Amino acid sequence: MDAQKLWIMTEKKLKGIASSLDYTIYLKKIIPLEIKDNVFYFKGDDMTKQFIEKRSKDSILEIFSDLAANINDVVVLTDKDSNLFENNSSNKEDEKKSLITKAKSLSNANLVPKYTFDTFVQGDTNRVAVAVCMRVAEYDETSNDNPLLLYGGVGLGKTHLMNAIGHRILERDPSKKILYVSSETFTNEFITAIKEKTNDEFRQKYRNVDVLMVDDVQFFSNKNSVQEELFHTFNHLYAAQKKIILTSDRAPKEIPQLEDRLRSRFVWGMMADIQPPDYATKMAILQFKAESENVNIPQEVFDYIAENVVSNIRELEGALNKVIIFGDLTSKPITLETAKEALKDILISYTTKEINVLRIKEMVADAFNVSIDELESKKRSKNIAFARQVAMYLSRNLLDMSYPSIGKEFGGKDHSTVMHATGKIEDEIEKNEIMKIKIEKIISDLNS
Repeated sequence: MDAQKLWIMTEKKLKGIASSLDYTIYLKKIIPLEIKDNVFYFKGDDMTKQFIEKRSKDSILEIFSDLAANINDVVVLTDKDSNLFENNSSNKEDEKKSLITKAKSLSNANLVPKYTFDTFVQGDTNRVAVAVCMRVAEYDETSNDNPLLLYGGVGLGKTHLMNAIGHRILERDPSKKILYVSSETFTNEFITAIKEKTNDEFRQKYRNVDVLMVDDVQFFSNKNSVQEELFHTFNHLYAAQKKIILTSDRAPKEIPQLEDRLRSRFVWGMMADIQPPDYATKMAILQFKAESENVNIPQEVFDYIAENVVSNIRELEGALNKVIIFGDLTSKPITLETAKEALKDILISYTTKEINVLRIKEMVADAFNVSIDELESKKRSKNIAFARQVAMYLSRNLLDMSYPSIGKEFGGKDHSTVMHATGKIEDEIEKNEIMKIKIEKIISDLNS
């Protein structure tokens, strides 16, 4: 099927399911390029690429399926790479083939597009970890640094650096098979494989790679059958001299209920810890973020955010995003007063380790790819409604809040709505092992 015609039909259906804001900012800007080997190639900017990869790919593929189009994947190319599709000269054909190979490898690898070494800000607290990661990415040998384990608190850049290694390896050799997964994904797919008796397919996926990356291995604590599978997967890859890269929120010796044989393998190679950013690094991160967003931010606003957000990079960038969006929505210039107004509630969450409703909303929104505004809205689309119910359930069980109080926090919902939500999630946890694991992961992150 012609790429242009297929996209016109797909776009009509997307208008009915995407929010008007998402459609205007991202989907409307997509330019269809070509369908090759059952992969649909689009042209878009970096923000569109990230949006498609994280939030819209499944919806687009589902629409393709409804339209009887045999498309297995979608890839968004930025200006430099997309020119190869628009220029049909013969001397570009080899370069185009190489790009397609790389695009397929990137798609299969599940890497986050923006997480590269170029977008990672170095400082004194992460400099050694960056150097170690670059070494692993640049050399094929695995004798002294296999596995590589990055450890440190939540939101300090471990996932970013892990993805950066993958991107650098594919730049050097697009044919490499790389797979990045979270511990949650590994666990869920293992459970599904047992239920559907597809263990062989599961093992083929995880053992037939050149580089396996598993994020947040501390989440395997107390999951004996999953640890058993990871142990054998680790042994298979290690014996084949394939790279293994892991992250954890703590050193292996501090992970409770982790089998000793797995713990010992985690420390066979190289370990690098990442500490919270110091003041200079926080300032550099904020300035880099503002430059990448092409927004002019006064120095005193950077100072205010750096002084008040003390825990991690994710919250630092989140605070800056909040200021930028607040200024845009209110049509106010970004000043120190604007920043204080934008962050008056959110800084309470960032400066305390106690679990509160705002932190629950943030964690749930991140886990289910929705916004806090959507959790507080009256929108009833399936994904938003379910995420809202999870947030209500956690507010009830972790904070022991009354049903009316929770209802007020989520857009003035009636107490009976909150009761229904908590009951539904309790039933879901009982019946759905995968959802139980997802909610356990949110609680674990809240307690970090």
